Amino acid sequence: MDLLGSRYLATQPIEQIRCVARTRRRTRCLNRVLAPRKPHGSWRLTTRLPGHPAVLPPAEIAVYDLGHLAHVEQQRWRAQHCPTHALIPEVAGMVPEDWENFDPLLHRQYIATRLPAGQARHRRRA
Repeated sequence: MDLLGSRYLATQPIEQIRCVARTRRRTRCLNRVLAPRKPHGSWRLTTRLPGHPAVLPPAEIAVYDLGHLAHVEQQRWRAQHCPTHALIPEVAGMVPEDWENFDPLLHRQYIATRLPAGQARHRRRA
C-alpha cells in the first residue's frame, strides 16, 4: 500500500481492514477503514520501490495507491480509523495498527505482479 509517501504491508486484504479504535463499550470498533462514502485508493502496477531500486527484478508489482487522496484522508488510513473515529480527537486504540513498513527483502513472498481480479489497470511511476 502506498500511503503518505511510504509503502506499507497490511496483515489482511484492503476490504477487511478494521478500525482499531476502542468503542464506548470498551470493544474494538467493527467498522472497516475502506468506507463506502469515502474516496478509495486504486490498484496500480509500478516498477520502483523507494530506497530499493536494485533489490527486485524490473517486473511490475501491484500496490494499492492512496497517494492521490487528501492528506487528512491518508492520515485516517495510517491511523487505521473508520470515518466516525477519525473525527474524534485522541481516540484510544484497542489494538495497534495492522501495518508494517514494507521491506522488499523481508516481504518478498507478498509481492504480487498482477492486479487483483476485477481491478482496472492504473499506471503511475512511484
